[in-house]
Order: sequence, then structure tokens, then C-alpha cells
Amino acid sequence: MQIVQRLTGLITLFVLVLIPSTLSAQGVAEIWLNKATEKFKNKGSEISFRINEEGIRLSGKLLIDGERFFYDTEEMKIWYDGTTQWTLQMGSGYNELYINNPTPEEQQNINPYILLSNYKEHFTIADGGRKDNGKPVHKIIMTPKDMSQAPASINVFLDSDAMLTSLEFIASDEATYKIEVRSMRNGLTFPKDTFTYPEKEFPADEIIDMR
Repeated sequence: MQIVQRLTGLITLFVLVLIPSTLSAQGVAEIWLNKATEKFKNKGSEISFRINEEGIRLSGKLLIDGERFFYDTEEMKIWYDGTTQWTLQMGSGYNELYINNPTPEEQQNINPYILLSNYKEHFTIADGGRKDNGKPVHKIIMTPKDMSQAPASINVFLDSDAMLTSLEFIASDEATYKIEVRSMRNGLTFPKDTFTYPEKEFPADEIIDMR
């Protein structure tokens, strides 16, 4: 369950950054983030990504449509339909399914849409200027106003077209967890069942219902 919590936290923050929101930044940072979030306002998006988190290396994809999302890797799949979240942890021929219908308080940690609705209250945004991560990118620094929250900061990297290239989550102990965006498609339409758990396709050996 610990690995589920750690990766779910990263995934939630990943989605938080990607879904359109009302931005609190000023100046250059606001201009860049407005350009980036504009790409997610029409229909759905598909992002292929790679995560490097404390020696855990995962590749997968993330489908987003408004507040709903589907996270897909070989080790874990998460469906969120806007109300219920299903987290399927797979390994060694044994599948564990965690089901959660979070309270408003719990949603502050696991529901990106709730955080987005209070975006101005939770983050300050600063311009990090032009960087070179193998190619020229622009850096935006997101810092929680409540410093007791994790991570300590989030670095958002955008290319010259304001397309997301990577995210860095900086922990309070200065450890860095990176999500690399390998490809992105926008303006997509997904079937309604994309964001609900398909029981027949992925049967669970054990179900932990936390509702």
C-alpha cells in the first residue's frame, strides 16, 4: 500500500498541473502557464510519460478529460470518474484493488479537481527563466503557500510552444522526483467508460473498499 500512496501522490500532482485552472501568477510566469493550460481546455488529452521516483522507473500514459483521468502502467492502473477512484496494483500474478470515494478533506490530497478549485489559495508561481534540458525550455516554479505540504516545490518545464516537457517534484529533503513527458495529444474524445474500472478486463484477487 505504501507504493500505492507514494505514486498516487505523484500522479495527483501530475494531473493537478495538467488540468486547466485559474492561475495566480503574475507577469511572465502567468503568460507561459496560460499558454500551456490553454492546450487542455478543449476535449481530452493523452500524455505518454516516464517517472523516476526513488529508484522506481515507470513508463505509461495518462488520459485526462476535465476532472476525470486514467493512469496506466504495467504495475498500476488508476481510474477516476470524478466521484470514485479505483487503484489496481498488479504484481506476481496477484491483483489488489483499492476503492475510494473520498471525503472533501481526503480529496485535498488525492483529488486534483478539489485542489484546482482552490488553486490561488495553495500555490505561488514564479518565473524560472530559460533553461537548457537538452533543448531550450522555460521553467516555472510552483511553491505551496503552506510549507508543511509536500512537495516543497514543483518545477514545470515548457518548450518554445508552451508544451509541457517535464515536471520536477522537490521534496522537503531536497530529493527530486521527475516526470518526463514523452509525447502529448490534445483535442481527443474518450468513451464514457474510459474512467471507470473495467472489472471483467482486470479482475482483482483482493478488493479493499475504503468507502
